Amino acid sequence: MDIREANEGTFWALLDPEQRGWVRAAATARRFEPGDVLIREGDRGDWVLVLASGRVKVVAAGPAGHAAVLAVRGPGDILGEMAALDGSPRSATVTAVEPVVGLHVPGERFSALLVDHPAVAAILLRIVTSRLRYANQRRMDHADAGTARRLAALLLELHDRYGRRAPDGVTITLRVTQSDLTGLISASREAVTRALRPLRDRGVLSTGRQRLVIHDVEALRRAAR
Repeated sequence: MDIREANEGTFWALLDPEQRGWVRAAATARRFEPGDVLIREGDRGDWVLVLASGRVKVVAAGPAGHAAVLAVRGPGDILGEMAALDGSPRSATVTAVEPVVGLHVPGERFSALLVDHPAVAAILLRIVTSRLRYANQRRMDHADAGTARRLAALLLELHDRYGRRAPDGVTITLRVTQSDLTGLISASREAVTRALRPLRDRGVLSTGRQRLVIHDVEALRRAAR
């Protein structure tokens, strides 16, 4: 199985053809339907999954008990690497938001792969470091900005990563709910509702059932500053 649409900077995209062959040789294909839980927070498990197609959301329980959406992962991303590296319980729940196909690598095979091929281990370290840096940047951004600004910045990120040109603007192809937006910017549902209202009223964006269309990206950029 090849991953033809791996996103730039993902684990699979950074591997060369020979390294990809090593991963394929250690893996078996797994399929998941929308809503399926691939990984559950708190469970024990040392296997990893490299996404071949489809997207998932990564959710963790917040300190107040609410669910915080930590990230969205897509083709080429690796999942479960932290538990595979240190043997700790799963730190988040991963749920398919689209039909998903992945390369499942058992823990023993994954560990052997990293020992036998240090270049692959170096790429994995690069991925983990990048994710930690991104998480730190998000914490800093959240500390310095209000809900409206954080929401605008998130919508711009969704526009850049998942936007597709449509007759009435740019449609975000990733299915996101208002609860997802709430979790991604660590805000209350009421605060997100208040922040969305003026953007809708000014025609910057429109929303429907798990549908988001951005009509004026420049206005969104101004709101994010």
